[in-house]
Amino acid sequence: MTDQQQTQPNYREDEIDLRKLFQAIGNFFRNIGRGFINMIIGIRRATIRFRILLLIMIIIGSIAGVVYTKTTKLYYQTSMIISSEYFNAQLVENAISKLNVLCTEPGRDGLARVLNLDATDAKLVSHFEFEPFVSDQDVLDIEILKQKLQSLSVKDQDIKQIVDQIDIHNKKSYVIKVNVFNTSIIKNLQPGLVAYFKDNPYILNRINATRKNTISLISKLERDVTRLDSLTEAFNLNLKTMAKRPNESSNNVYVGENGLMNPTDVYNQGVYLYSRLLNAREKLELGSDFEVIDGFTVFSQPENPSSIRAGWYGLVAGLGLGYLLIILIVINKYLNRVERTGFTQTSTAE
Repeated sequence: MTDQQQTQPNYREDEIDLRKLFQAIGNFFRNIGRGFINMIIGIRRATIRFRILLLIMIIIGSIAGVVYTKTTKLYYQTSMIISSEYFNAQLVENAISKLNVLCTEPGRDGLARVLNLDATDAKLVSHFEFEPFVSDQDVLDIEILKQKLQSLSVKDQDIKQIVDQIDIHNKKSYVIKVNVFNTSIIKNLQPGLVAYFKDNPYILNRINATRKNTISLISKLERDVTRLDSLTEAFNLNLKTMAKRPNESSNNVYVGENGLMNPTDVYNQGVYLYSRLLNAREKLELGSDFEVIDGFTVFSQPENPSSIRAGWYGLVAGLGLGYLLIILIVINKYLNRVERTGFTQTSTAE
């Protein structure tokens, strides 16, 4: 009986503590709700009180947006996709940064020289942009890698770091965007831009080395295929001779490391070498270590916002600026009131 009496008060104390806890949580969320409602009420009061100021800012913002579209030069954007086994994010970013610096020069002589353009055409280039090109196969490979890492109980944070490193270092294809003031220069711009990336010393040296090695490999494969074809013909002739004279022994015996040679192995090796030869020729002819996947396309629609859209942008910007001014006005009035109250208290104390 004594144990039950001692246990019962403790249970009631725990129950009271839980009630206070839930009550505190409820009060917390109620205060948040009240604060949100009070904020909305304050915004409504400020809007009504300073409606003339807001209206003026909206009108000014809308007019500024329309004037901006009328006074700025129209520009057009087009893009191309280039791929290279030797690309990386740092190299492409550095190349685009150099082009944008040349775009800021008054005469554009440097840009014209680098891209092999006329000085007049170079002045019609606004700026360049780039972003990695992500194919469907890249997305699929990343998802497969994530699943494999998760099956190995790798932490999500570590998986994210691994994927980020892959995105940074293993991008081989990039979308190169260019903004121009006249679409007539696009046809002359593409060859110069491709040559600008391809003639980079880092890429050019590797392209030349790969091409030289591929030519040597093709020569070696051609010799091997020719020799294997001769061996196959001799092997076929020997088999035909042996088939015609089944009761006679032959001095011509083809053996391998483990005994008699399997005719199928000879034919399969010939097919394998010839397949490698075709792949090497294809790589040499296509230049797959540097490719233009998709070239520039001329668009007639400028990238500048229309007058109506710019007007809406200006309206929103003017409205936001108006509320910012209201906040500054309210803060200034509050500081003035605090300052007056402080001076009054100081005078009374004296």
